[in-house]
Amino acid sequence: MSEQAQVSPKYPGMRVQPSIGAGLFLYVGYLAIFFTTWVVNDVDYPTIGDTTRSTKLHYAMPTLLGCVFLVIALSVMGWWKITMFDKERSGPRWAWIGPIAMGLIALGAFILMEKDGVSAELVMWSVLGAIGVGFGEEMITRGGLLVGLRTKYPEVKVWLFSTLAFSALHLPNMLFGQEVGPTIGQVVLTFLFGSLLWSARRLSGTLLLPMFLHGFWDSSVFLPDATGSGDYLLPLLIYPIAIACVIGVLRKNRGLRLG
Repeated sequence: MSEQAQVSPKYPGMRVQPSIGAGLFLYVGYLAIFFTTWVVNDVDYPTIGDTTRSTKLHYAMPTLLGCVFLVIALSVMGWWKITMFDKERSGPRWAWIGPIAMGLIALGAFILMEKDGVSAELVMWSVLGAIGVGFGEEMITRGGLLVGLRTKYPEVKVWLFSTLAFSALHLPNMLFGQEVGPTIGQVVLTFLFGSLLWSARRLSGTLLLPMFLHGFWDSSVFLPDATGSGDYLLPLLIYPIAIACVIGVLRKNRGLRLG
């Protein structure tokens, strides 16, 4: 009999056991690369996506560089499965109206977009930026950080803390040309937006759906702006829809622990 009992890891097959600290490592590491790229490229936040060059340097490049870090870190840590898939799904069926509405509203923006100002290069960088922001921001908040938070908290608190972290990552926009008032408004709205994306993960049981919706939505904002398309007000509907859906999903997840 050995002098010291062997303790089996709670999550076998992972080089790094899930923890809040490990989740924060992914969050801080990605954002450090992202904002360093903004500094190097001299970003003016209000003009992001207005031109092909801005879409490339200020939208696609920082997210893609951050994603390279995430791919390496997740592979070393062995976190791919646990960040991408839940053990179970939870939420009322009617709450699917939120993810569906998000997809349809974004699709409407593309349909109504002015086509004359679209170039192949602009579309390419917009799509790459959408992939980068969808994978990157979702992975650091509703992926890695969510997994870490689940080791300590029930799912309702996991939703709250991970969504607050998602909102907080928009605060530095004030350092890159966005005024205080619009930044505060953005932080509030991104909390609602992020809550709906958390709901999409719980409804589907996978991070793949929030990744797709986030990237598709972002691209539906930046690409029409770059082509000089007119105002499109339907996106405002997503916020009351998000409130209703997240309340429904939270009720189903009350008391649930997934860590």
